[in-house]
Amino acid sequence: MLTYSIIALILVSLSLFMLNFRKESQWRKNNGETFGFLLSLISTFIGLFIALSVNTFLDNINQKNNLIKLLNTTNLAIENCQMKTKGMYLNTASSGVNLTEILKKTPVELPKLYPQLETNNMVNDYFSPNAFQAYIVCIDNMGTFVKNLNNADQDNNGTKIEVLNSYLKYLEFAKSINNLEIERLDGKIDEAQETASLKKIVDQFTTSK
Repeated sequence: MLTYSIIALILVSLSLFMLNFRKESQWRKNNGETFGFLLSLISTFIGLFIALSVNTFLDNINQKNNLIKLLNTTNLAIENCQMKTKGMYLNTASSGVNLTEILKKTPVELPKLYPQLETNNMVNDYFSPNAFQAYIVCIDNMGTFVKNLNNADQDNNGTKIEVLNSYLKYLEFAKSINNLEIERLDGKIDEAQETASLKKIVDQFTTSK
């Protein structure tokens, strides 16, 4: 968008220069048609680049709004995963039931949509670098927890509960990252503010582990 705007401004400046350069010169009088054609051509390009700039601007807004909708939907999936982890696994384990059989019948899953964010074009285009790095840390660790839980036949309930609690913390961390990105994309905070907030969350998360 910025490139198109700059080109349009250069062309506007050029047309103004041409209009005011040697108005009474003999050359302009003798080549009036050529001069008029050049101005008309420049004006056409000015309109073209302004249109491209506006379209790019509107497309960026639309893409950001679509990404916000996707992140909100992903947050709902994360919350469903949190409720399932607490209800189906942790509450069941607290009543003395062995988790091994439950995990065999109903394996732990990653939140729907969340793993696909890594390859989503909107995420690649509009996520801030720090938020995307935090996302990668989240999805990698969450994937490890899910794999370990579903393959840990010999682990006792206590070990599984520890892993489930760690998984819950990462789910909350993931939702926090999404919420910060939603605020930034919505214009409520800038990237510097997001980075500062993200650092606080990471510090709190690291301390509580």
